[in-house]
Amino acid sequence: MFKTLIAALMTVGAIAPAIANAEPQTIASAGQGSSTYNYALAISKAANADSDMDLRPQPYDSTSQASPFVNSGEVDFGLENAIAVRQAMLGEGRFEGHQMENLRLVGRLLPMRMTLGVREDSGITSVQELKGKRVPSGFLQAVTGEALISTMLAADGLSYDDVERVQVANFTAMAEAFVAGDTDVLIHVIGTPRDEQVSRNVNGLRALQLGGADDAADQVKSLMPVASLQMLEPHPKLTTIKEPTQILQYDYFIYTSADEDDATVTALLQGLYEGKDAMVESVASLEWFQPDAMYVDVGLEYHPAAMAFYKDHGQVQ
Repeated sequence: MFKTLIAALMTVGAIAPAIANAEPQTIASAGQGSSTYNYALAISKAANADSDMDLRPQPYDSTSQASPFVNSGEVDFGLENAIAVRQAMLGEGRFEGHQMENLRLVGRLLPMRMTLGVREDSGITSVQELKGKRVPSGFLQAVTGEALISTMLAADGLSYDDVERVQVANFTAMAEAFVAGDTDVLIHVIGTPRDEQVSRNVNGLRALQLGGADDAADQVKSLMPVASLQMLEPHPKLTTIKEPTQILQYDYFIYTSADEDDATVTALLQGLYEGKDAMVESVASLEWFQPDAMYVDVGLEYHPAAMAFYKDHGQVQ
């Protein structure tokens, strides 16, 4: 399966003077309209505001496709979840035999919060009612798609054996299949412009509560150790969360190459540190971004300039 993924990958202000007049910098994301593309736009807005950076999103079919290009330095930065970036950096999972040894973390962006979403008029009100329903699967261009759905189903005592599999290539294709009526459910990434649009397209999206099984927490930790079940309270900007809802959560990271210029990494971090308000204007869920907690020890190596930034800002002793 990974050979198929790799084939797709290969086809498809004190620091200001140091980066002035340089070529535009790039930050990899999934395709236009995706959750990560909107994150990349928001990050670029913050990074470019008070520096000479010219950071621009570089879309791929999925974020997983970008790691070889960031690893080689062809793309400056990438966005990836804790699961996939760990696999890439350590050569695990789908990256077994294809370790990206040159990748380095830059910082934690936000906790990704998600659940299984269905049409509001579908009559489906619980994960248990997904038995026999059409559920996206495959995700050959995305590392975490099936793993996420398997974990969320398992939290309610179900598995892919209990549903009808519908093959999709990536998260964008998943959303398109759901809107087209080809599937009954999707991975609903809460608070993202993409899923707000999906909700409008289908006249309302219902966020299903996770964790109905007695051993739900253990199932999540067994299948996805970096994730946990969390209770999410309603908020005016979260239109699909109408009551306290237990969802799945794990961290999302910005990463780069070990060879990336120190000044560029520092400029990006400074923009993020000062630019949260501008970012939230673009993506509501970036309200969860914590500039004072971008460093988190997950057993993976950070870029030296990032570590220096965090020491200067008291996030690392």
